Amino acid sequence: MILFVMAGLACLAVGLLDLSRGGGLNPALPPAVEAAEEIAVVTAGVYVSLRAINAALSAAQEVEIGASIGAQASLQPLKVLEPVDDTVERVADVVFAVAAGAALVTVGLEPVAAIGLVVLGVGLLGMGVAAFLGGGSVAAASLRAVRLGAALGLVLPLVFAGGVWLGERATAAQWDTAMAELDMVTGEARVLIGAGEAELLEDAEDGGLFSGFLGALTDATTSVQSYVAAAGVFTQQADALFSATLTIIGIFVLRTLVLPVLLMWSVMAVLRKSVG
Repeated sequence: MILFVMAGLACLAVGLLDLSRGGGLNPALPPAVEAAEEIAVVTAGVYVSLRAINAALSAAQEVEIGASIGAQASLQPLKVLEPVDDTVERVADVVFAVAAGAALVTVGLEPVAAIGLVVLGVGLLGMGVAAFLGGGSVAAASLRAVRLGAALGLVLPLVFAGGVWLGERATAAQWDTAMAELDMVTGEARVLIGAGEAELLEDAEDGGLFSGFLGALTDATTSVQSYVAAAGVFTQQADALFSATLTIIGIFVLRTLVLPVLLMWSVMAVLRKSVG
């Protein structure tokens, strides 16, 4: 009984102090908050990269070829890239949603965990009272409060951090491959929107992947066939880009949702049996 009361008072005090001060005392919180902040930063970087590619594709579509054969006319041969552009934009929206979710977890973990500790403290105090007075209904209600409070205040932050950590170890190879592919395409895309062009021109002269595309955009005398051929190069590279971005999204979902939920379910099953 005394142990229940002491533990309950400690949990209640930590929970109330965290609610008033905005966190800092719950030992289960720091790894979870750090993991959420890291995911938010990484997803923001991926989002910026996708938007750079999106901007390059949009700019390419606006390239016009003028001709005068009895009448003035203009063509936009790179409009064939519009489906690629639309798909990149949709993928960027999904990545932004993941980043927003990670930011929400960063902000919401501390108050949720603090409330959980308060509930846990009340439950432990209730169990101490039930042990002293012998109330069956009070004991049952207190046990439910202990389960809920422990789940919110301790288990939830720990399983989130554990799921992210386990996901990082399990998907490290796939992550590195996908990010390398995305970085390569992003670097080429930044050339098209004017960022880093001077550095990558030397690579283009050595046979870079988009050297034909860069030449098509910088040479005003290039024929329509050259533009179409360059668009074909970009379209071919789009397959690898989509594969990389879908892999990145899948890894994010695995790290932030699937593995934490599985760990949460496993821990709660053990907790129900141990205190049931």
